[in-house]
Amino acid sequence: MDFNDNIIKEEVSSFVSSLQRLLPRKKEIIVIEPLKPKLIRLTDVHIEAKSVFPKCFIGAKLIILREVMNRVKLVQQYNYGKSKDSHRCYSQLINKEMEPKRSEDGLLIDSTGSATATYTESLDNNYEMRLTSKIRDLVSSETELVLEKETEKAIGSMTLSMNDVDPSTFKIVGQWMQQVLPELGVGAEVAFKPLSYPPKPDVSISTRYERESFALSSTISKAGFQICLYKQFAPDLRISTIVHENNRGSPPTIGIALHKDYENGSEMKIFVDSEKCGGFTFQKDVLFKEHSEMRVVRLVWSTLIDRQKRVRFGFGFNLDF
Repeated sequence: MDFNDNIIKEEVSSFVSSLQRLLPRKKEIIVIEPLKPKLIRLTDVHIEAKSVFPKCFIGAKLIILREVMNRVKLVQQYNYGKSKDSHRCYSQLINKEMEPKRSEDGLLIDSTGSATATYTESLDNNYEMRLTSKIRDLVSSETELVLEKETEKAIGSMTLSMNDVDPSTFKIVGQWMQQVLPELGVGAEVAFKPLSYPPKPDVSISTRYERESFALSSTISKAGFQICLYKQFAPDLRISTIVHENNRGSPPTIGIALHKDYENGSEMKIFVDSEKCGGFTFQKDVLFKEHSEMRVVRLVWSTLIDRQKRVRFGFGFNLDF
């Protein structure tokens, strides 16, 4: 058998290529990307624990959300009995807590005659500006301007708001949340009305420690303090506890809630607290087809036991067209 240099070079090259394919890539050995910390806004510092608690209501309620035109939505809400939630299972110590932070740009009109317009724009240096204007009637309005900046380890915002075009209601709220460790975050809020006399700023400090299925958060302010504990035992089972004490001399209140999801798309939320209140909500999504499109009707049942040991019921529909 004849051998020449070309055959030997091809065999050696093939052997080396086979070895290279078996070896891991160089960048997979040397480059290790650090874990990016999970950033959260100050207004969402207790979001897991408080979202477990149900929003109990009394009477009948019908909510219809319809998109009329591009970026124009119409909300129709009809109530028989109590028009608002009759029992709030937790208190709020932070400005705009548990409210949506990133509403879509456009116009939202509800059945009461009020209109809410939202405009968002991204600025230089990772700043975001969000302008929201709500007009309830000819003499009542709310205007809010939010400047927000997000960095690798912190989220800060400055909010300017005014009601009814009255300078005495002008309010400035500064919020800041810093991720000190991957599991630990510290935040603060400062709110004051510069045109009021004397201007007394309201200061609150919050901390948050979280793991994969566990979160412990707290807030202390002039209005009192609050401790929230959230634990997820299974993908479909969550439990939370909220301890709250105000500065009015009353004893602290303790509330415990459970949130259970079911395979058929329904969910149930139950709560009890130390003020001898309790209740639950049960909701189920019903799907139906209309003109080749899938529609969702959400049925909601509510039961509330108040401090006088009265049992009250509520029933509602949520329609999204």
